[in-house]
Amino acid sequence: MASFATSLERLYRRRLAVSITLGVVAGMVMFAVADQPAAGDSGMSAFLQMVPPGAVNTGAVIPSFDSSGRRTSLITADMLRRVDDQRVYAEKLVVQMFNAEPKNNLRVDLQTAFYQMAGAGGVLRSRDRSRVSSPKYEIEGDSLIFDTAKNQGRMTGNIHMVIFDSGADSSEVTPPAESLPSK
Repeated sequence: MASFATSLERLYRRRLAVSITLGVVAGMVMFAVADQPAAGDSGMSAFLQMVPPGAVNTGAVIPSFDSSGRRTSLITADMLRRVDDQRVYAEKLVVQMFNAEPKNNLRVDLQTAFYQMAGAGGVLRSRDRSRVSSPKYEIEGDSLIFDTAKNQGRMTGNIHMVIFDSGADSSEVTPPAESLPSK
């Protein structure tokens, strides 16, 4: 006889499979389509130019601003180490991207990550559990790759996504309330 916990496990696995499938599709569409500024390229690029290879910075804070002086991103990390001319290693990295509309702001939390310069942009990679959150959704996965030039990311592994208000982004219209007949 199956226990109550075993029944819940099976239900949880089914819901998880559906959630992962829908979450990956919805999350990647929202992640790729969102009108975000570049992920702090100017801040990280400037950091790479100023710090010699092998240097370690603890408690790093790297802001980026656009031409009008508006903050576009803020990168913080417990530790940043420039590995070589093209790579930076980070621990407890938080990348916040600010948009003119606060509802489109984005935050990326990574336990460890490498940032690799690549032409006009760079690629941020983490093989640890990662979280991307915004006021609209939150998505977590076992690894993350984010291309700052294309402003597109990919999350893989055990993915979990929560959409806070899917009705606001869908074309679904709620039917009008019908008036009750009066007696």
